[in-house]
Amino acid sequence: MPARALGHVIQGDAASVVRLEFWLDYACPFSGRFWRHVRSGAAKYGDKVQLVCYHQVQPWHFQSTLAHEVALAFCRVKGEEAFVSFSDALFDADTQSSCMTDVEVENKTKMDIYDSLIEVGRKAGGSLRVTDEDEVKVREILGLDAAALKRGEKNPGNLVTQELKFYIKLGRQTGVHVSPSTYLHGLAVDSSSSWRDDEWHEFFDRHLAAAAAN
Repeated sequence: MPARALGHVIQGDAASVVRLEFWLDYACPFSGRFWRHVRSGAAKYGDKVQLVCYHQVQPWHFQSTLAHEVALAFCRVKGEEAFVSFSDALFDADTQSSCMTDVEVENKTKMDIYDSLIEVGRKAGGSLRVTDEDEVKVREILGLDAAALKRGEKNPGNLVTQELKFYIKLGRQTGVHVSPSTYLHGLAVDSSSSWRDDEWHEFFDRHLAAAAAN
């Protein structure tokens, strides 16, 4: 079982009035738009609105697993704020197009893709200021699990494989099939990656008013 509750809290806390959870995939351009727009739309509400992000690996993009592994590795080395900074950088429309599309990775090896993703982290702003020492730690996390190899396992994974498996299991139990998928207080809701600030303000205003009325 996971050592702590899954999900990256992007905004708000346990006392927030509205809790919106979303499942995103780094290789999905719609997830990228959703990430940028929901955060912009929720910003004005501060701690009244909690945003929680979950990993949704889309298996038809083989590069997807590697991207989520790198995100989890950066999070372990640098903390949750660094996860947000890395996600900001990777969900940038230009970055997604240049390193996360099927066309761009067609002739790249696993290590080539790791290298590209780590470079995205090194160039990211915000809280993700990657030192050489940080990069060494990230690469150690992404390497094959030495303890599992010693036990003779042929598919040892790496040090974030189990954590990513927990996300996959939770997504399946929750009924997540596509990215982005959104849940309000645990219930699936309709939203769109095309929503801009106005649409998100309407959404949050409506649910904040409903909560105040109860």
